[in-house]
Amino acid sequence: MQPPDTREARRQPIAWVRWAWAHRRMLGIVLLVVVALTALALYRLTRPGARFGPIDLAWHRIQINRDLYVGIDPSYPPFAEWTPERIEGIEADIAREIARRLDVEPQLLIMGYDGLYDSLYTGYVDFVIAGLRYSATQDDWVHYSQPYYDAGQILVTPLDAPLDDMSQLDGKTLAVELASAGDLAAQRWQRRLHVLNVNRFMLPDDAMQAVLNGEADAALVDTVSARLYTQAHPDLRMVAHTSVPDEYVIAMRDANYRLTDAVEGILFDMKADGTLDAILDRWLTLDTLDDEEH
Repeated sequence: MQPPDTREARRQPIAWVRWAWAHRRMLGIVLLVVVALTALALYRLTRPGARFGPIDLAWHRIQINRDLYVGIDPSYPPFAEWTPERIEGIEADIAREIARRLDVEPQLLIMGYDGLYDSLYTGYVDFVIAGLRYSATQDDWVHYSQPYYDAGQILVTPLDAPLDDMSQLDGKTLAVELASAGDLAAQRWQRRLHVLNVNRFMLPDDAMQAVLNGEADAALVDTVSARLYTQAHPDLRMVAHTSVPDEYVIAMRDANYRLTDAVEGILFDMKADGTLDAILDRWLTLDTLDDEEH
């Protein structure tokens, strides 16, 4: 005769089988949930661009060949312009500075604006810097960097009668460029404020001249025009922040996660140490534009 504890031990597996059979539907649901969560976790960890996913081939090539291919559209100075010697401008300088900090040789490739995303998708370039904005239609495969410049609409006001925000324009007159983003913003603010008179001009410089002439209390124009005009007219000032942002970003393939991390870190450092501001100040000055014209 077997000891009682041995018979009890033999009955326990049978009891577990009976319990599992009685609750088979619940166990099936639990099993499906576990499998689904496991599959999701594996996908998140190993998809292209993930830390445990496929190797960043672009980064690997950059480290081996010590080169960096950059797509750029040199058709809109002062951001990028073709010269007989090389491509010049804000974006060209940013690309070269990124390459310098990566300790690689930059290769700036000229291409039309319509072909920028195609060149990035096919791997012809490592990143694109050409006045691009964030696009929700591309963000499933494109990583957009932090902005390197805000080309949006900004208030320009008299130095002795400063205004810092659109909300302070109630009862005042605003000058804008006809059919610009500033014009659209002014129309929206006309519905928010009690009274806002809007004077429209063909050029942003004409709108800012109206402020100088006392015909308007402020002008809402793009930041490039505002920076240049206020340099020549010290009686005017720009406010600290844009009223209608228009941020330019660098586009990279999301799968090249090591490259995106490196570029993001460099952009952060360039902002922190003043390098980015120095590049902007170099190109967004009247002296630089006068030199280009001559």
